[in-house]
Amino acid sequence: MYGLQLLLSFISSFYCSLWLGGNFLVIVLVVDNISPYTTDILSCLKKLKTNYTYIKFHELNDYKVSSFEKVILSGRSKPSRDINIANSKIIRDCNLSGTHMLGICYGAEIMALTLGGTICRMENPVREMSRVLLSTSPQAGSWFQKKKSLYVYESHAYCVARIPEGFDSIGRSKYCKNEIFIDFKNKHVGVQFHPEKSEDDGLAIFTSFLYM
Repeated sequence: MYGLQLLLSFISSFYCSLWLGGNFLVIVLVVDNISPYTTDILSCLKKLKTNYTYIKFHELNDYKVSSFEKVILSGRSKPSRDINIANSKIIRDCNLSGTHMLGICYGAEIMALTLGGTICRMENPVREMSRVLLSTSPQAGSWFQKKKSLYVYESHAYCVARIPEGFDSIGRSKYCKNEIFIDFKNKHVGVQFHPEKSEDDGLAIFTSFLYM
């Protein structure tokens, strides 16, 4: 019985990392919350040769979240109740269907709020490159190959104050104590910064998420 379980585990791991024609066998849904940086997200996925579907937040009804292995929620450029409602629904659906999530900036904030966390307004909005210090936990080490910090682009006026139950905070900066928070069991990831604008360190975030 143990031998069979080991074989099934190997097969599962093999197919999760298998490439087909140079592309990840991962179907990713990219939800555009009218962010000025969504094209940069798509560029990162293209660099990683990842199969993805792009939609704007109001097109959600045309798709089933459960049809995708992973969902990426973009940032946004201005407040919108409709965007909040659409994203909260996506997050709840992902939680129910087992679909992995990556929330970027606003996407991380609405993920935290929907799943029971809190956010707070910053004294001053930030728009600059910043250093994020990484946790020394084994889980963080496996995600970032034991790196001690990331150099990333910040552009936000709010930050995640309290992370939801089941998440671990593995990155902090002078602006936010929860720059990166991850639910390792359900494979949900929130990043307060913009990995799509953070060059190699940002690309590493997408790679780690795709390989979860």
